[in-house]
Amino acid sequence: METIDSAQRRLIQHLTRLTAIETLPLDQALGRFLAHDVRSQHDVPPNHVSLFDGYALVAPYQWGEARTVAGVTYAGDAPQTLPTQTVAWRIFTGAALPDGANTVIAQESVALQEDGAIVLNESLRVGAGVRQRGADSQIGQIVLAAGSRLDAAQLGLLASVGIAAVDVVRKPRVAVFTTGNELIAPGNALPPGKIFNANHAILLAALARLSVNVLDLGVLPDHPDEIRVALQRGAAEADLVLTSGGVSVGDADLVRQVVAEIGTIDTWRVFLKPGKPLAFGRVGITPFIGLPGNPVSTFVTFFLFVRPALRSMMGANAEIDRPPLRLPLAQKWVAGDRPEFIRVRRERVPNGQTQLIFFPNQNSGLLSSIAWADGVALMPADCTLEPGDCVDYFPFEGWYL
Repeated sequence: METIDSAQRRLIQHLTRLTAIETLPLDQALGRFLAHDVRSQHDVPPNHVSLFDGYALVAPYQWGEARTVAGVTYAGDAPQTLPTQTVAWRIFTGAALPDGANTVIAQESVALQEDGAIVLNESLRVGAGVRQRGADSQIGQIVLAAGSRLDAAQLGLLASVGIAAVDVVRKPRVAVFTTGNELIAPGNALPPGKIFNANHAILLAALARLSVNVLDLGVLPDHPDEIRVALQRGAAEADLVLTSGGVSVGDADLVRQVVAEIGTIDTWRVFLKPGKPLAFGRVGITPFIGLPGNPVSTFVTFFLFVRPALRSMMGANAEIDRPPLRLPLAQKWVAGDRPEFIRVRRERVPNGQTQLIFFPNQNSGLLSSIAWADGVALMPADCTLEPGDCVDYFPFEGWYL
């Protein structure tokens, strides 16, 4: 069987990165990936500035020395000039130091005399109380590399260096449909033998998290002609065709059969649980990914395989997710013959330690386990884990980025 890491990397290698670029203002670039390195257009801060309210002066000086206050600067005022090295200058948080000053002493560390002079009651090293010009970024410096995902912190950084618009990789378009004669859209009456279609809602929400454009082809019955039409339309109009159900090796797994007829397909048996069957292929020149039909399997395999593949298509500079956390189990676990992603929740115990508790029923058809959990833990195969043993924990909030 294919290992998880191997399947992730092989899938990424099969998908071509998008090259089309669009320029967006910062307020429209949330969640997008930079197409080019971005360099600072300014030093940030553009001047030496005070870290707090106090007095700018020249250090070193003598403890108890008195200084005349020669002026005042507020945040936003143009920089002034210290008239001599033996005076002080009143200054406030974020204000530019007067030229000639090299240190700021806090207002709490001086005594104010009746004549307005101050007495210096703290010894400071040169540069104390000062944020140096260019401390955050310097003009010409690369502040964000190509492939960086733009979230609140990154957009704030770009704004701070004077960037108003950025070049980003265009969004991929994903054609998605689910299959199964048993599926009924929520909101309808439920005939005997039918179930409500949860996988479609999972895939649409997961794709929305990634800020991709979606071509929703709906839910299809297990009929080869309808599946063929949907696959051909998706291939013609999208960058990736994504399906759920019908990709195993049974007689009723028609998606796999139709893709094989009109394109190419490779069904991988990935060494994990839930979600062993994973199909990859092409319809024409358009990549196709088929996920297993059990709801939890659909959820897990989307975030394990589809998400990193789509991020790579959009130019992400990190193909696979950040390293998992290592957290201890609260309960004993007896593993099966495959690595398993189990649904878990973090729990703080009285001694302050965080540990993992797992949902009592790990059946891959139980979406209640996913809704209850705040992440999954990867349990190695063929072992027994005792309470306190540490495992890899993947928080869902990391998967949603």
